[in-house]
Amino acid sequence: MVQPLISGRRPSQRDYWDQLENVAVVVREMHHVSRIKETLPPASSNLHKDAGLQVLNDIRQRWEFYKPQVSKVAEFVDNSLDYLTRQINLFPGEGLVSSHNDICNMNWLFASDGKIYVIDLDAMSVDDPALDMGALLWWYYPPELRGRFLDIAGYRYDDEFKLRMQIRMVMHCLHITLPREESFDDFDPNEYEEWLTDFRAILNGEENPQGYNG
Repeated sequence: MVQPLISGRRPSQRDYWDQLENVAVVVREMHHVSRIKETLPPASSNLHKDAGLQVLNDIRQRWEFYKPQVSKVAEFVDNSLDYLTRQINLFPGEGLVSSHNDICNMNWLFASDGKIYVIDLDAMSVDDPALDMGALLWWYYPPELRGRFLDIAGYRYDDEFKLRMQIRMVMHCLHITLPREESFDDFDPNEYEEWLTDFRAILNGEENPQGYNG
């Protein structure tokens, strides 16, 4: 595969703030442009609940494989998974989108010509927009900027969406600690408790432990 070379850089937290409107527009278009969604395998259901339970089932299967290696935190994670199941079963509504599913800083490119790109689309699927929104806002935007971002991106900043963002972000934080099948991801039992830092924080309704210092 041949692709053009695009000169650019990974954004800083300050970049996300300064380019809030443009980043929100990129996400809105990625989520809602029909030709993107048409390239993805269709979901079996359009319900937020069903999408969440499907992802949680995959996380549970991988967790059961690695759990014997981290017995110190096994009960905590098991109880957390049960809590997540109960919460997801309460999700109302429907409306899945073309979700990136790994919208971390590594997968953005701020090009030298001023354009903004989302890259590394391997994990994309038809899923709840609360996953992308929860990750992007919790990691990179302080609470006072989130309402504006969501308004531009086309989502309501209400209690229902806030809860879905939190629960899906909790799941995502656990997901990224568990190696994917047939991947080169590492798993170090001695460091696993530290890897759960973000998982614990968002589960408890806390903000990003790294803070929002620009």
